[in-house]
Amino acid sequence: MTRLLYSVLLAAVTLATASCGHSKPPVDKRTVFDPGSAPTGGPEGSRDWEQPMPALDRAVGAKHAPFTGVSVLRGGVRFSRPARWMIRDGSAAPGQSYIRYVSPDAYSFALYERIDSAGDSWKVIQQRYEDDVSAAGAKAVGRNVPMATGFNQGRAYTIERAQPAPSRSREIIVKSENRVVLVQIVSQGADLSRLSADLLEVLDHLEVL
Repeated sequence: MTRLLYSVLLAAVTLATASCGHSKPPVDKRTVFDPGSAPTGGPEGSRDWEQPMPALDRAVGAKHAPFTGVSVLRGGVRFSRPARWMIRDGSAAPGQSYIRYVSPDAYSFALYERIDSAGDSWKVIQQRYEDDVSAAGAKAVGRNVPMATGFNQGRAYTIERAQPAPSRSREIIVKSENRVVLVQIVSQGADLSRLSADLLEVLDHLEVL
């Protein structure tokens, strides 16, 4: 499982901002790539966007900072994230919930609730997502790569857009029996090798309920 996740993540190069579908707010490059400008205490409303789950707290090892267990997207997703991540923004609106984090390692990680029915086939879900990407003026340059978290199946994409500046991001559709969620990873770097350890830990313990 970990080897599969590693292959999927390292397939993405030159990540940056991208479409995430369903009219979600665009990523602010200044905040993503200049962690010093991100809020230090969590933005107002963050208690509604993320709830602690101490049972999922983990000490990964000497090479990694502690991981904090959390529940997000109105209880629809739970996972362990690096404790040093900061919440950038989010929403708890039904059908439109999302949360975005920034890391001091100059990347962002976001989770978006999709309006798809979990009972829809992968073909239908992916076509709807690809239509959203095209409607936003973006392009899927790598698509439909099967992958999995520690609990759910997913499909990974590399998304490229020309406006407002050339950019790429890695986006993963993750589905459970109850909901569909989009994971978005945005980085300034040319590859994910220096990010892969933390991100693999996050994805390997992420569960869409």
